[in-house]
Amino acid sequence: MPSIATTRHLEVLLEDAAELSEAHRRLRTGNRGRQWGLGAINRAAVVICVSAWEAYVEEVTREALEAIRPAALGQQAWDSIKAPAMAQIRHFNTPNAGNTKALLSSCVGLGDVTTDWYWRNCAAATAVRYLNAAITERHQIAHGVNPRPRVPLARSSWLSSFFRNLARCTDRSVARHVVTLGYQAPW
Repeated sequence: MPSIATTRHLEVLLEDAAELSEAHRRLRTGNRGRQWGLGAINRAAVVICVSAWEAYVEEVTREALEAIRPAALGQQAWDSIKAPAMAQIRHFNTPNAGNTKALLSSCVGLGDVTTDWYWRNCAAATAVRYLNAAITERHQIAHGVNPRPRVPLARSSWLSSFFRNLARCTDRSVARHVVTLGYQAPW
């Protein structure tokens, strides 16, 4: 079962990327090769996918925090204890592998989440490399590097499934960690 972060944040935001991919397909000329005038759509999809990942990481961290809340603590005490973690979440940006690992480690005590980022035909080191490349590409787009990065439709479309796989692996890792701490699996 996926986390709320996956279903209500990542998936919802990735719908925008799917709409962009569909718009690109409808605007194609039918000629082979690069489609001039459609590059901005692919670059926008990269930005949306990375922002969806960032929102997911923030939300899954919040969910994990709530899952490890000691039952005996009152709301005021719990709010005081989790305040530093909530501040880290609010200031989280650049959701690359290192920053994602650091956020989950410092907020909920999860070790290296990146070691669990693997699936069929993708090793953890490869997933880390792909994530960091997507973040770099997003920075180039968002910060106006010139010339503009060329992002093929295949890559912009592929990123959605890549981030879904990362979220699935992260959900699994976080849930396993929560259970090892003696709490019930959050999802």
